[in-house]
Amino acid sequence: MSDPRTRTHTAPADETAVDAPLETRATSIAVHNSTLRSTGRAVLNNRALLSFVALAGLWLVAVLVSPSFGSPATTQYLLQTAAFLGIVALGQTLVIITGGIDLSVSGVVAVAAVVCAQTAETAGPAGAIVAALLACAVVGLFNGAGVFFLGIPPIVMTLASGTILTGVLLIYTNGSPRSANVPLLKALANDSAFGVPLALVLWLTIACIAWWLLHGSGMGRYAFASGSSKSASRAAGVPLQATTLTMYIGCSLLAGVSGLVLLGFTGTSSLTMGNPYQLLSIAAVVLGGTSILGGRGHLLGTVSGAMLLTLLTALLGTWDVSEAGRRVALGALILILLLSYSRESKR
Repeated sequence: MSDPRTRTHTAPADETAVDAPLETRATSIAVHNSTLRSTGRAVLNNRALLSFVALAGLWLVAVLVSPSFGSPATTQYLLQTAAFLGIVALGQTLVIITGGIDLSVSGVVAVAAVVCAQTAETAGPAGAIVAALLACAVVGLFNGAGVFFLGIPPIVMTLASGTILTGVLLIYTNGSPRSANVPLLKALANDSAFGVPLALVLWLTIACIAWWLLHGSGMGRYAFASGSSKSASRAAGVPLQATTLTMYIGCSLLAGVSGLVLLGFTGTSSLTMGNPYQLLSIAAVVLGGTSILGGRGHLLGTVSGAMLLTLLTALLGTWDVSEAGRRVALGALILILLLSYSRESKR
């Protein structure tokens, strides 16, 4: 006959043996759910990733509305035209990350095209391209110097310089910009290789270089620090002067590259050819997840933002939305995004 004390002593051990796997499974499920929630929050907080998701969704809607959007010819054309905006938007990203903004990009696009067209006959194609890019770099240096040394707010400085550029171009061209046939620019704007537009290849190549500058170099870290807090960056020894000048010069150079490609695309220069890109470049940056307040963002998001805007514009055209309606839709979209970032900053 067994001792009752022995049975009383062994019962809890058996219960523990049964309960242990249940507790382990419960803990495992809790950890799994926590991981899913944290992953979901990370995805939602990754605005660059969300912009690509939005691009895929809008593309699906466009194909369902009009199957022609899925054709290779339409896709090629959309990527080609997106490159013109995308190159300007890459430069705008460099400036916005530092907490600035560049409203002179529309004028710089025109400067590049006009200078190249005006000097192509005398300086030759290569000389004209170099002269155009040098002129753009001077504008960027002027903007950066006004912002850093004179302490002029970026929105005021670049708006003023853009207005000045309009007057200078009127004087320079006497109101009659020229046409030009630059083979290299014409090929970059219109030709393709294996069905891929060369404009897209140029855009993605520039994006890789800009990505390294912003996310892989010390200058990029300085840019993010400057956008987060200039006073803290100055106290930490960040070279704000070099950072500001580099980003504004880079922005103007990229706007100039877009102007040159546009010259190759249209074959003629115009004083107003850059006007659509002034606000669209900012919208592409914000749509791509970069904070308009600076210090936060990703350059790859700008690529998807430019594609998203190009596709959205084409889709609105398919729906016969007027130019006024498109501008209202774009303005409302920018306002909504700015309000969302404003709430984030208050938190």
